[in-house]
Amino acid sequence: MTSPSDQAGKAPRERLVAGLAKAIIEVGYARLTIADIVRHARVSKRTFYEHFEDKDACLLALYATQSARLLAEVQAAIQHAPPGEMRASIGAAVYLASLQSRPGLVRTLLVEILHIGQKGIALRRQVMRSFAELMRREFEVAGTGTALSPALAMALVGGINELILEAVEEDRADRLSELAGPVAAFVRGLLEARGPAK
Repeated sequence: MTSPSDQAGKAPRERLVAGLAKAIIEVGYARLTIADIVRHARVSKRTFYEHFEDKDACLLALYATQSARLLAEVQAAIQHAPPGEMRASIGAAVYLASLQSRPGLVRTLLVEILHIGQKGIALRRQVMRSFAELMRREFEVAGTGTALSPALAMALVGGINELILEAVEEDRADRLSELAGPVAAFVRGLLEARGPAK
């Protein structure tokens, strides 16, 4: 994940989202206050409430922003690689390395998002579907013969997410790249099971 950049030139909403990311890394999501967010964003509390109802609403914006950025990073990394297993391996490596680069933030984005109610669950589901759709396209480009169904694509994304979540729960967020091999093997096995196009 890309780290929050300097605030100069950013719109207040972007500054607040970046400020939340910094505050999470500093004190953790459970303990942080609106004051922590606006201090890092260098805006007023009034400005915060002009954009967000509460810190959970700001977290939803951070989750959406970071997820979109991560998806774009993976797509950019694989676009020039040949279709198939190597492309999948590159995508997995970039995905895991990006998450690993922000261990202090990853736990919040994977776990806390589920604790803020239906909006958090719905947003997470939307993001998972975006990654599942990327998987479906990649399998189609790889010429596996049979299209990857939405359910199977979601199962693949969910399985990868569970591996990451387990590592985070075991305080291995700074070593997520260790999962690149198992994730690539998982994708490779599914590619092989689908068979070549005829």
